[in-house]
Amino acid sequence: MKNIKYLFLTLVILMAACPVFGQSIVDLRLNEILINNKDNYTDEYGRHVPWVEVFNTSYNSVNIGGCYLTNDTTGLAAAQKDKKALGDFKNQCYPIPKGDPKTLMEQRSCLVFFLDGNTSYGPFHTSFTTEKTNYIALIGSDGKTLIDILVFPASLRNQSVSFGCAEDGKVTENGENDNSVIRKNKRDTEIKDVRKELEYITPASNNTTTASESKAEKLAKNDPYGIMMTIMSMAIVFSVLFVIFCVLKIFGYAARKRAAAAEAKKAAPAPAQAAPASGTPDEEEAAAIAMALDQMTGPENGEELAAISMALYLYLNSNHDYESEVLTFDHSADYATWGQKHFNFKKNPTRK
Repeated sequence: MKNIKYLFLTLVILMAACPVFGQSIVDLRLNEILINNKDNYTDEYGRHVPWVEVFNTSYNSVNIGGCYLTNDTTGLAAAQKDKKALGDFKNQCYPIPKGDPKTLMEQRSCLVFFLDGNTSYGPFHTSFTTEKTNYIALIGSDGKTLIDILVFPASLRNQSVSFGCAEDGKVTENGENDNSVIRKNKRDTEIKDVRKELEYITPASNNTTTASESKAEKLAKNDPYGIMMTIMSMAIVFSVLFVIFCVLKIFGYAARKRAAAAEAKKAAPAPAQAAPASGTPDEEEAAAIAMALDQMTGPENGEELAAISMALYLYLNSNHDYESEVLTFDHSADYATWGQKHFNFKKNPTRK
């Protein structure tokens, strides 16, 4: 029974920890960037400055606080090997502040950072601009893990168009989460970055502006007769029933073990008991004694009768040797006269 409790507690802990394991910063992507911002999106102060949009591709909340944004990754390789180089690399990056509630990104949501090189405007204003290089990199909170890098064409500086993912968070053709511009899958075949110039500028919102096919429409298209849906539903139902059967089987086995242990304890031989304290035999004993004496009457059986009489005498009159060793106290008096001095005073006679 203890093993079942430990197993159940372990399952509860694992189920509670599953959402924590799912919250990972590797699900973040640089979704869109606008360099030549003349008359488009403005910051909190009404200024038109370059900006970059980060998108949370996962279906759970991710806190981007503690990560880094940079436009110069020249020291990243050294930072991954040496602690001193790691500190220098962190200093040249922009650290996204921790503790700000706005850095907690909800599922499938966006967050815009302004690339104006002035952090005094707020936590979402970086310490660098877009003039030095033509890429932006998102680094993990350890300062050495490259989460994503967005390389934009130099011509973007002279055009009022944005550059990014045509489909939110999808940076490669198959959507693999690799961390390089020219990505490779498990077969070492190159998968190019599919980010491009976008038709519409959509800061802090979804890049996909066309109506997408709903799940119900996709299901009706892929499974018009509902065969796969029926099979999946039955598989889920029978799987749940099998799990319930296994759980009940385990509890039934434990109950049988406990019942068997109780039966074994009940069937254990009882200790020998002494003769009754009254010293008088019961009806069965008296009948057996009378029958034995009746069969042995006669002068030739005198010694046997004497032995039987002696045995009966010892059996019926030796019960005082088996004491119960139980002490009985009388609690009628809850006090002692020596501790109650007023009992020692002489009482005055009462006249009637």
